[in-house]
Amino acid sequence: MDRGVKIAIFVASVLSLGLGLVWDQVLSSARNAIAEERPDVLGPERVEARVGAPDIPRALPKSAQPQAQPQPVKAPTPEVKTPAVEVKPAAGNDTEYTLVSGDNPWKLAHERFKDRKLETDDIKNANPNAKWRPGEKIKIPAKK
Repeated sequence: MDRGVKIAIFVASVLSLGLGLVWDQVLSSARNAIAEERPDVLGPERVEARVGAPDIPRALPKSAQPQAQPQPVKAPTPEVKTPAVEVKPAAGNDTEYTLVSGDNPWKLAHERFKDRKLETDDIKNANPNAKWRPGEKIKIPAKK
C-alpha cells in the first residue's frame, strides 16, 4: 500500500477516535443535566390563580357547592352502512362477485373471502381483463 494512503488512514482513525471521545463527553454531560432534580417552576405549588386581595375569603357558599358529580356525555356512535354485496355462485365452485367502491384483489383475498385462503394472484389470474371498477362483475375462485 502506498505510504500516503497509510498516513491518510491513520489520520482518519485518530480524528474518528477524537470525535468519539468528544461526543461521549457531550452525551455524558447531557445525561447528567437530565438526571438532575430541578424544581417544576410551573407546578401547582408555585402557580396560584387567585384574583383580588389576598384577605378575601375563598370558600364557596353552600348553595354554590356541587350537589352531584357531573356524568360524562356519551357521543352517539354513527351507524356504518356497508353497501349490499352481491355474491352469486357461478359455474363450478367459483363465485360471481359485484365490485363495490374500495375493492381490490388484496382486500378480496385477505378480508372478504379470507375463508377460502386465496392469494392476491389467484383473484388476478381468475380475472385477467378486470378493470376493478365498482359495479363490475368478477369471478372469485373456489378454496385452494
